[in-house]
Amino acid sequence: MYLEVYPDIIFILNLFIDFILLFLLKKVNRKKSKFIRLIVAAATGSIFAVLVSIYPFMNIIVRFLIINILAAIIMVRIAFGRMKLPELIKQVVVLYVITFFAGGMLNSLYYYTNVREKLIRIGSALILSNLSLRYVVVMILCLIPITYACLWFMRWYQSEKRETYEVELFFEEHRIYTKGLMDSGNCLYDPVFRKPVMVMEDTLIKDLLPQKFCDEIEEAKHYLQGNDPNQAAFPIGSDNVLRLRFIPYQSIGMKKGMMLGLILDKVLIHTGKETICNEKVTAAICDNHLSTKDDYHVILHKELI
Repeated sequence: MYLEVYPDIIFILNLFIDFILLFLLKKVNRKKSKFIRLIVAAATGSIFAVLVSIYPFMNIIVRFLIINILAAIIMVRIAFGRMKLPELIKQVVVLYVITFFAGGMLNSLYYYTNVREKLIRIGSALILSNLSLRYVVVMILCLIPITYACLWFMRWYQSEKRETYEVELFFEEHRIYTKGLMDSGNCLYDPVFRKPVMVMEDTLIKDLLPQKFCDEIEEAKHYLQGNDPNQAAFPIGSDNVLRLRFIPYQSIGMKKGMMLGLILDKVLIHTGKETICNEKVTAAICDNHLSTKDDYHVILHKELI
């Protein structure tokens, strides 16, 4: 049997599709990745697709392991850098969920609407066109609106699904129970020690800290904001000053500022399946309510879970 393969067309087509899928994965999970890393990752996936297409009679199990496991892991690793094994598995799974939705929408659009006939006519009218070029045109024209549709759907799904946990905060002999939201958008880090920073409402410090320390923190926030011009010295006692950190932040509205951070002795996160213990956790103190419905009073960092 004679089988004709176009490696260049396979490479270009897969490069475009893989880049779109990785871009969606980046947006859905709010990952950081440079444009060049996404291109290299997509090109790597395209090379795997070309290798498999050159050997069409490859064992089906080997083909599955190369394309569906090995290629996906390497692409995610290249695109988003080093990560722990559970996080890597999570990203690969989400990548396949996105691929499933994108593929299903593309298949429905192509086979169950008149778009197929129109695009075939366009492809047939092109000079030097052939079957492979027609498929390339179909993919490019259809994936653009599908990309935006999938991105909107995944953002909507994530906004509806909130992960909240029972949280215990410890400071010396004090302990309080509250609710914490796992927010992948929390990218705060201690600028000196590069440790993850959670956020908690200032209403919690009254039950968590001694009254004297609470008063000192309130004065310190006024000092940082410059609200009291007569305050000449930083109003934290020497026994508590090592407990504090200064956490720079930037909000979605491009607002920049500095938050006062407090080092807690311990933070317990009850996920339902296990209890995760983190020691010496920095909590940035927020003056505003974190939830309009009081569903949670702490925003957790993804590296704490």
